[in-house]
Amino acid sequence: MTASPTQGGTPSPQPSGAPLARVTFSCRLPVVTFETGGDGISYQGGFINFPSATRTEDPNGLIIATYPSGLLATRQLPRLNGLVDEKVPFFDSAVGRWVPVVAGQSAPNGLTYAYATIGASITDGATIHVVDIRSGAEKTFHWAIPGVGAPNGVQVMDYDGAGVYFVVTQFEQYPQGVWRLDVGTGKVTALAQVGNVLAIRNGYAWAGGVDPHDPNPPRVAASRELFDSITQVNLATGAQVPWYYTPGRSEYLLGLATAGWPIVNISDAPDYPAYGGEIRLVPEPHVDGESNGELVSNGQSLINPQTDGDRTWFGSDNGIYLYTSGGGLLKVFGFPPDPTTAKAMSPAGFCR
Repeated sequence: MTASPTQGGTPSPQPSGAPLARVTFSCRLPVVTFETGGDGISYQGGFINFPSATRTEDPNGLIIATYPSGLLATRQLPRLNGLVDEKVPFFDSAVGRWVPVVAGQSAPNGLTYAYATIGASITDGATIHVVDIRSGAEKTFHWAIPGVGAPNGVQVMDYDGAGVYFVVTQFEQYPQGVWRLDVGTGKVTALAQVGNVLAIRNGYAWAGGVDPHDPNPPRVAASRELFDSITQVNLATGAQVPWYYTPGRSEYLLGLATAGWPIVNISDAPDYPAYGGEIRLVPEPHVDGESNGELVSNGQSLINPQTDGDRTWFGSDNGIYLYTSGGGLLKVFGFPPDPTTAKAMSPAGFCR
């Protein structure tokens, strides 16, 4: 890859202080733009074509919040409903549609996805919705929420086409416990009841924790739980593998790579920010207290990583970044940041 201005079409604007790099390969990256804050969040899908780095909005790519349901819904018909739980929707290339859930909530074949809703109160239980993307038809499963901590909802964290893996969300806490819905039989099974669930992928949960050997674990006065370590938990057996440990520092899981290993933001006192710290890809366990793993960035605020083979794409409030082991971190599409609207852009699928 070589750095140069984009050429042709409608080029990416050149934001101040951040030169753009021109990539040498050809592909089309799905992206969504959105504005954080407020109740009226909407997502606009589009595509960035490389190597020209030109972006085109998709007229079928608008996903909006609906009230009073609190769900997201596509403008394209048949209408699809869903929830993204603080992440972003994705483009389902199998059916050529923007879908109002995160990619992990979609079946591997891209034909169905799952999301959860609760009734007027937590005592009404939860409903798991499995949606046929081509028709919009929903199959629903009702489930009584157990008395776990201070439950305030249910979140689908993974769906492998046969089973929906979900957690009970907690008030000002990370989820406790993992359950699996068999979509063939409707049976719900309790799996390893791990605490502080950060993500689920391929039968494993990733959980945050504080190592008892840390002489100065991360703490803040606000009601935020901070972790200095991440552990992989086998949901079938409960076996745990300590994966990453940074004593005295805070670890925030930005996402999981395609292979299932974590991408972590590591930050320091006094604020321990969830974004803008030291970002590392951690493809194998590192627990010896050193800053191991593959360094991606140190100080750039990046969001919603999407791993695509040997490429990892990141979103931000000023464009799209690409990381590769050989080329490092490159800004490959940019727009001027706007602090008044908190506009951001995020990858939303594979670059094909």
